[in-house]
Amino acid sequence: MLPNSIKKYQNSTDLLINIAENDLYSKLIIQLTKDFGLANYDLKISEKSTPDTLKEALNNAIKNLILTDSNTYKTILYIIDVPEEIIQKIDTSDINNYVEAVVFLILKRVWKKVWFRAKYTN
Repeated sequence: MLPNSIKKYQNSTDLLINIAENDLYSKLIIQLTKDFGLANYDLKISEKSTPDTLKEALNNAIKNLILTDSNTYKTILYIIDVPEEIIQKIDTSDINNYVEAVVFLILKRVWKKVWFRAKYTN
């Protein structure tokens, strides 16, 4: 799967199921854990977790950060390199839809990092 094909996925579940079929799925989890750790947030997720478990953990983490620690939330977005202008365009009227959209953006960006690193550093 090429990073450009990420655009064809409509949500994080669809993206994760397809990534899980790739041998880089565990590297995606390692990178997410590393990026969250750089923001001093301990994202507890096993490399062997299912896509649904990973999505649930990310949704819970992001929702918790939005509600309790906006500085860490913003730091994570900065570390992962999710563009602020895209975040600002997301409808905030429903927290669950907002969190789902942010998680999708995070997963797309981290997947691109992992994919490019695997393709061009081996």
